[in-house]
Amino acid sequence: MTLSDHMDDDLVYKVANRRLKEIAEELPHPDIGTHFSVDEDGRGLIDIYYRQDLIGQEIIETADSWRKKDRLMAYGDVLRKRIRLVVIAPWAEAMKVRYMMLELNNWWLFYYMVYGYDSQGRLYRVLRPSLQEVETPYVD
Repeated sequence: MTLSDHMDDDLVYKVANRRLKEIAEELPHPDIGTHFSVDEDGRGLIDIYYRQDLIGQEIIETADSWRKKDRLMAYGDVLRKRIRLVVIAPWAEAMKVRYMMLELNNWWLFYYMVYGYDSQGRLYRVLRPSLQEVETPYVD
């Protein structure tokens, strides 16, 4: 593991802590629960439950993890469960992630959101791009 991997890990945890607090404020019901984990690629994963039922999944991507070829398929897998998906990516990459997710719009226009995060772990909602913006490739 390199120093930048540790920095990504720290930032993923910082973003997760902030997002878990926001979820508690957004869904202040005693039957709402959350579970946080980090996968083998360093992505943060937040599962949101109502009683025992999974109602949402949030994925905190790193600067590199969102570029993997299977990401769009993985997002689609979450959406096929008919639960809410939130993808959180580094701010410099967040609009590219949002563009990538436009491919999902034919099926799940309102079931997902994209956030960007800065080096301090602050979150910013990424809205739908305007038609005038130039699309850039998102996978190397």
